[in-house]
Amino acid sequence: MNQFARIISSVFQPLLMPVYSILLLFVYTHFKLLFANQFWTIMAPVILFSFAVPGILIYAVYKLKLISDLSLKIRKERFIPYSIVLVSYLVMIFYYYRIGMPGWFLMLVASSIAVILIAIFITIWWKISAHMFGIGGLLGGVMSVSYFIEKSNPFYLFMALFTVAGLVGVSRLILRRHTFGQVVGGFFLGFIISFLFVWIGTHI
Repeated sequence: MNQFARIISSVFQPLLMPVYSILLLFVYTHFKLLFANQFWTIMAPVILFSFAVPGILIYAVYKLKLISDLSLKIRKERFIPYSIVLVSYLVMIFYYYRIGMPGWFLMLVASSIAVILIAIFITIWWKISAHMFGIGGLLGGVMSVSYFIEKSNPFYLFMALFTVAGLVGVSRLILRRHTFGQVVGGFFLGFIISFLFVWIGTHI
């Protein structure tokens, strides 16, 4: 059971959530038609700045012994990694702004920045689940884009993502990395911020 929980936690780690979020746009939205010839122009930056760059830098911080564990078990050690992710996300959204991506797309990316900022603040007192605000943000973004941009209801996609969110949450509890409250709090933080940011983006 623990091995399964570790696999789920690795496949759906927070740094990969923006990658999955934008990749899914090419699956369930008109993105695949509007940006058919720009797949790598759009995907490469999110792979680079939301996963590769912060992942490498966080590993370097670990090797320098500024953090004791790559899974960031210790709450006080999360500030440096979160700051690295924040700066990398800011570079990413600047890139998307420069190439003229629509406002709702920019707000989808910006929601990740907002969640990280709030998480940094919360981490002063509480160890909120990064895995859960990651998957919550993915689900909130997908639902908001579906309702407000696509005017659609991809029910099976929603059910699949809710199932994944449940698996991630249970995995964090099995591995004893978080309490139930930290798991639920993380999910709703990511979901609400992402959902609202995309909705706001439709009015820009």
